[in-house]
Amino acid sequence: MMGMGGDENIADQMIGKVEGMLDVVRRVNEQFKNPEQTTFVAVCIPEFLSLYETERLVQELAKYEIDVRNIVINQLIFPEAASGSKLLEARVRMQQKYLQQFHDLYEDFHLVKLPLLEEEVRGVDALKDFSKNLMTPYKPPAAPAAGDKEAALQAEVVQLKARVAELEALLEAVGAYNRVS
Repeated sequence: MMGMGGDENIADQMIGKVEGMLDVVRRVNEQFKNPEQTTFVAVCIPEFLSLYETERLVQELAKYEIDVRNIVINQLIFPEAASGSKLLEARVRMQQKYLQQFHDLYEDFHLVKLPLLEEEVRGVDALKDFSKNLMTPYKPPAAPAAGDKEAALQAEVVQLKARVAELEALLEAVGAYNRVS
């Protein structure tokens, strides 16, 4: 008989814990549904699969009445950064197509466009610096003017010719050394 009372006590404890958890779940659910307390920020890249998954996410969150009105479009290659590279220019065209679809689908959303970077954002200082782009739209550096671009290329040719001359002299010295040895 004593075992029976113990089982009831355990059952009552379990029910009490479940009811306590249910209360917490209800409060969290209320907070998630209150746009003054919670909003979801979707982060994606300008490609087909990411656009598709972002739309699925937005629809699913809407079904549960969770606010999502911000989308961060990451790893965007701006046309100014692609100058002269056929690969980057092709990528820009592809990304622009999906970027337009993001604008069409989410015209009432706040879309933030972040650039593709040469390196990962690592460390507190780099993160703080990069996060400024979330509040102030990123402005890519202006592409050099045609004359500036030509002058930069000519300067690079001069540097490369000087480096070739250095390497030729080094090869000549190594060749002379090998002939003596």
